Amino acid sequence: MASRQLGIDAAVYQGTSMTAYHNAGAKFGIIKLTEGTGYINPKAHYQIKSLHANHMYVHAYHFATFGYNASRAKAEAKFFVSRAQTENISKKRYLWLDWETGSGNCVTGGKVASTKAILAFMKICHDAGYKVGLYSGASLLRNNIDTARIVKRFGTCIWAASYPTDLAYKPDFNYFPSMNGIAIWQFCDNWKGFNVDGNISLIDLHKDSVVKKTAKQVEKPKLEKKTGVVYAPIINHNPSWMIQLMDSTGHYTGKYIKTNTRWKYFNVKTIKGMKCYKLGTDKQWVPAEFLKIIE
Repeated sequence: MASRQLGIDAAVYQGTSMTAYHNAGAKFGIIKLTEGTGYINPKAHYQIKSLHANHMYVHAYHFATFGYNASRAKAEAKFFVSRAQTENISKKRYLWLDWETGSGNCVTGGKVASTKAILAFMKICHDAGYKVGLYSGASLLRNNIDTARIVKRFGTCIWAASYPTDLAYKPDFNYFPSMNGIAIWQFCDNWKGFNVDGNISLIDLHKDSVVKKTAKQVEKPKLEKKTGVVYAPIINHNPSWMIQLMDSTGHYTGKYIKTNTRWKYFNVKTIKGMKCYKLGTDKQWVPAEFLKIIE
């Protein structure tokens, strides 16, 4: 199952048919189920039904109003889980917490208290048997939440919103919000003119659904050269663009290489779902999408 899959998220503002999104290439949908401890999206049941009818993967999210109050966070999580169970959301899928400004949700209670409340919410969902994740804008994730604690506890589970432009037909990774632990990037709020958020997964969200191949079906992997030469082409027609280096665990280093340059590579491996080339030390890895093989 590919890690790079397009998906949408929908609330009461979208219709109940997911067919147009499916036909446009979306493979999964994340449906708003609840908000606070009393609101239920009245369209959710039918949106989920349409996702299933279009053979799309179904995830769900809850809009937080608990701010930095851990006790309220737990109450909201229980309400969310109850609704997820009512809608029969598969435990192979994710329950996402949408923690952002709006509906009275306080985002200025401090990193420590806010993160504690977020973790309390996610733990309830996790203990109920679901995969869990956290959604917010890139700025809030960096400045108002200790995402390192979230990722340490629940793995690569961040769903980050950062829009280079409101209308987009595909994600432009020149504008990817570099931070650790991103599972999904929400890259626009008007995907292909549908007035629905556009998302792309960075990890395989649906790997539990992979059907195991029989011995006769298993294909031998193709061996790939571990050394050679690559070219880093100019990005976005702008010779000033540079490519940020990662270390061997997928953490960005703050170091860059220039485009329109040639490099010898010394190894190839997959890092956080991305094929990457090693250009020097273990702190000099570059995703393959930014390079072209020369020899």
